[in-house]
Amino acid sequence: MSRHHARKQALSLLYQLAIRPDREEEQRQRFIEEYPIEPEDDALYFNRLVDGVLEHQDDIRSIISKYLRGWTLDRQEIIDVAILSIGVFELLFDAEVPTEIAISEAVILADTYGTDQSRPFVNAVLGNVDRFEKKRVPQHGEVKSGKIRQRSEEAHG
Repeated sequence: MSRHHARKQALSLLYQLAIRPDREEEQRQRFIEEYPIEPEDDALYFNRLVDGVLEHQDDIRSIISKYLRGWTLDRQEIIDVAILSIGVFELLFDAEVPTEIAISEAVILADTYGTDQSRPFVNAVLGNVDRFEKKRVPQHGEVKSGKIRQRSEEAHG
């Protein structure tokens, strides 16, 4: 398998949870039993995506909503919102995924699972998110020790 396959599996579960949001943990367990994710690296990535999207769901939905241009999130295709949620998570909350990969993978998922309008829609929204939103985590190569040291000093005294 690959990260692409882990993304597809995460999309499937997130779509399912969007349709039936009750008993999330039970649905997740059943999903993993029915569709085992291997190797372990892919399972870890699947869990990171699902956990990250669910943990940051309110922020992600708010960010997506800003770029819908006259539409509401509730009027969007559920699959498109799930794809965008993964894309926004990878763009803004995951330091390990390069921008080009996050957008490209989301566009591929939209082309495969969405409607005829999904691909350009997902590409446009994620392009705007990348252009106008700030990363929520430090990126590879960024100097962060000063900020960490400063926060640590503030916390301790």
